[in-house]
Amino acid sequence: MTIGTVTTGAPGTPAEVTNSGTAQNAVLNFTIPQGLPGATQPVSLVSSYSTPPQPGASGIPITFDRNALSLGTDISHTSGSDTFTINQPGVYSVEFHGVITPTANNTFPVNINTSLEVNGSVQPGASVPFTFQNATQSSEVSFTVPISVTDVPTTLQVAPFGGNYLADAVSMTVTRLGNS
Repeated sequence: MTIGTVTTGAPGTPAEVTNSGTAQNAVLNFTIPQGLPGATQPVSLVSSYSTPPQPGASGIPITFDRNALSLGTDISHTSGSDTFTINQPGVYSVEFHGVITPTANNTFPVNINTSLEVNGSVQPGASVPFTFQNATQSSEVSFTVPISVTDVPTTLQVAPFGGNYLADAVSMTVTRLGNS
C-alpha cells in the first residue's frame, strides 16, 4: 500500500479515500474537507495623540488631547484626558511613542523614566529611562507591551518620573487582542 495524493476538499463535504492502484498494489488518494471559517472578533481599539507640546512634573501623566480612532466599547478615552480605561477583561496591546525633553529647571544630569501605569502601578517591561545631560537633549521614547486584564475598569496612564519634562509628538494605541 502507498499514499498517493492528499488534497483539500470544499468545507462541509465528506472525507474521501480512493484507490488509484490495484487491489494488490493500492495507491490511496485522500480528499480531506477544509474546516469552516472561525468566528472573527470585532476590532476594538483606541488611538489617541497630542498636538501641542506639554510641560509636566515628575509623576504627572501625559495628556492626550485628541482621539484619532476609536472602535468598539472595550477601551475608552476622552479627548483631553490622561487616562485610558479598559472596560472588558482580556489581553491588550499598549503602544506608546513620544519625545521627552527635560525642562531647564532640573538639576543635571537628570534621569527621566517614562512608564506605563496600570491602575497606578508601573507595568513591568513598559518603562524607558534616559539620562539627560542638559535641557537641549531629547529622547524618543517608545514601548509596546501586552497586558492581561481580569478586573475592570482598569486604567492606563503614561507618566515620566525623575524630573520635570516637556512631552511632544505623543501617541498611544490600546488594542484588544482577545480573551485571557
